Amino acid sequence: MAIFCQMLWIRCTKMAKESPNAAASGMCSAAFPEKQVTYNGYVKQIISSYCTNSCHNGDALAPGDFRTYQGILPYVQQFYFRVIQDRADMPQGDAPLPRSIRDSLNIWIENCAPEN
Repeated sequence: MAIFCQMLWIRCTKMAKESPNAAASGMCSAAFPEKQVTYNGYVKQIISSYCTNSCHNGDALAPGDFRTYQGILPYVQQFYFRVIQDRADMPQGDAPLPRSIRDSLNIWIENCAPEN
């Protein structure tokens, strides 16, 4: 049991290499301005369905509280490696997400991760 718990902890806390993210730095221009993918209009529903039920809710072993826009922003730079790419390891047990969802999340990030 101890080995299983340790493996689970390592799996949930293993972080991908960080990449520069213009949205997080405040120096961002929307790559797809015609696409209106926002946190409140779309992303929040996806995060709620796949990420916050048992993991990224502020109470679990997983880092971050993705239930709010401010809570998810510090982790947006890791989304490409952890959620969007074909070899993504999140959400745990459901990775990778369907391509259409990953594409929409990528558009959101490339458009500077707007809230509204």
